[in-house]
Amino acid sequence: MLYRYTLRAFAISGLVVVLAVGLVRSAGAQTTIPLTADSWTATNGLRFESYLGRPSLFIDRGIALARGVDLRDGTIDLDMATPTGGNFMGAVFHASSTDNSEVVYFRAASSGTLDAMQYAPALNGVGAAWQIYHGDGANAAPELAFGRWYHVKIDVAGSVAKIYLNGEREPALVVPRLAGVAGSSLGVWTGAYGRGAYYSNITYTPRAPSAPAPSAALPRGTIADWDLSDAFDATAFKPGTAPSLAGITWEKVHVEAPGFVLVNRYRRAPAINIPRDPATGLPLTDRIMGGPIAGAKVVLARTVIQSDRDEVRRMLIGYTNGVEVYANGKPLFFGMYPIVQAGLGYMDMIGDGVFVPLKKGPNEVVLAVTDLTGGWGFWARLDP
Repeated sequence: MLYRYTLRAFAISGLVVVLAVGLVRSAGAQTTIPLTADSWTATNGLRFESYLGRPSLFIDRGIALARGVDLRDGTIDLDMATPTGGNFMGAVFHASSTDNSEVVYFRAASSGTLDAMQYAPALNGVGAAWQIYHGDGANAAPELAFGRWYHVKIDVAGSVAKIYLNGEREPALVVPRLAGVAGSSLGVWTGAYGRGAYYSNITYTPRAPSAPAPSAALPRGTIADWDLSDAFDATAFKPGTAPSLAGITWEKVHVEAPGFVLVNRYRRAPAINIPRDPATGLPLTDRIMGGPIAGAKVVLARTVIQSDRDEVRRMLIGYTNGVEVYANGKPLFFGMYPIVQAGLGYMDMIGDGVFVPLKKGPNEVVLAVTDLTGGWGFWARLDP
């Protein structure tokens, strides 16, 4: 780790006095990460072999982190490729463990679409929360191909990341506000579907830290005060019946810009497929909407709304993948938004509307939020 002193000189009676007035972390030299087993920690087995004429690291799925790396701000350069029939290839940074990192990844099978390139955090697991971090500032549509090397450069400055492809001067994607993971390691990432990916020429160059970004303003009416329960199996939850809150240990959680609670930050999410017809492959809509899905998880989120009179107010909500809303113990709304089409899903930031009957004084509102895969979160806003 390199540092530099900021110096000022003052002339006093013909003498020059030099004072060190600040200690600032400076840029470091570029470091190459060896492609050897002792340089990496991985969730799955690694292979070190030649691919397309280059010495390479191969991982079939999961994350491999480089040992001994300390980088918060700076650049990461690497080459990556996935064979025919593969899909995911990517890199991670700000990793505190194999379960917590920021991820930038590519889907060669989705070349030229907005699903070809994506940023999302992976928290409490290697799966990225792509249903929540989706759209502007998270997706891009580069042309990709199987069996070809791509050079990727990730430039991280504070809460902003810029991703460049193949030496282009303009970034293919700018992430304006990273989710935030407290680590400083980096590595490579390959999704659970496909045939793995190869990585080569992996280097990093640290840089002095940038000033922290100011806090983003939340949308008007955002409910920011939430308590979260432990996660439990969806099959233990009976839709339409208010869950018993007796004996629950609540955890205070915070709302992230632009106003949602990222449950992945606090609970380990499941990773299951939705029920489909084995003959046609089509989603079993009645099964999805009819009750709990085995393998899914539910978390309860609680808030209190104060009202100065008896009234009905509209509350907008967004969620992945399902939610049931209760007010003062009465069920008001049930919705499911799983991945049911050929395209990919995401958390709706426009939202569904729920008319909430409020009595004068405090009103307890509880959301039962169900997750299958791809990110676990919710948000709620009250109309004025």
